[in-house]
Amino acid sequence: MGLLDGKKVLITGARKGIGRGIAITLAKEGADVGLNDIIEDEVSHKCVDIVSKQGVKASFHKGDVSRIDDINSVFDSFLDSHKKIDVLINNAIFPDQQRPFFETDEKYWDRMMNLSLKGYFFASQRAAKEMIDNNTGGRIICLSSVHSYVAMPNWTAYGTAKMALRRMVKGIAADLAGKNITANCIAPGAISNRLPDDIEDESIDGPPHKPEDFKRFIPAGIGGLPSDIANAVVYLSSHLGQYVNGETLLVDGGMIASQKIHE
Repeated sequence: MGLLDGKKVLITGARKGIGRGIAITLAKEGADVGLNDIIEDEVSHKCVDIVSKQGVKASFHKGDVSRIDDINSVFDSFLDSHKKIDVLINNAIFPDQQRPFFETDEKYWDRMMNLSLKGYFFASQRAAKEMIDNNTGGRIICLSSVHSYVAMPNWTAYGTAKMALRRMVKGIAADLAGKNITANCIAPGAISNRLPDDIEDESIDGPPHKPEDFKRFIPAGIGGLPSDIANAVVYLSSHLGQYVNGETLLVDGGMIASQKIHE
């Protein structure tokens, strides 16, 4: 028996890295998983294949979840496959997360906020509507970041969006009082998002960071892996985390506790 047997989970940005790790881990706990990404290719289809090999139902739903029309299209497709939603994992992000202050133009700012804040909000809103209609409760989890806790050069737009998510889940928790729906954030630290070197490798994690790069500023002495974040998602998605609501769980090896962060 898995901790999430029979649960229906939608994960945005699930093609690789943290999203991929969450998808495989939740499938191992018995969840049926819908994977969303803006890219549909051999990598995304391989991830669906790995998830399905865990004995659960897996599906892929292409869409740009910075756009409300695409969010609704992804949800419609997911519900057509899975009939209901129990857990939403807002994880989507684009690769260019760093931008110097004076090079942050309106286009970049809007792109960051549309995906990392607006998209997360409206996906959460749609998920909550479906959960309430089904009268079964549910879980909403948003991926924040250590950059929501500290400031460092060139991360202002990203950190602003990720800080806003921490406030957003508090508001969602309050707005959905009595609905048996929790809303929380997970704030990853330095996580290696590399895929396994072999696309056929079904491991949750790809190659880790070099330990020597992290001993100076992370008390754990190592960088994190997608499985570290996925395990936190399992906790918040299952009955184990049922009394955690409106909060942010740091999974950073002690980076923020030690008051250190580097580029």
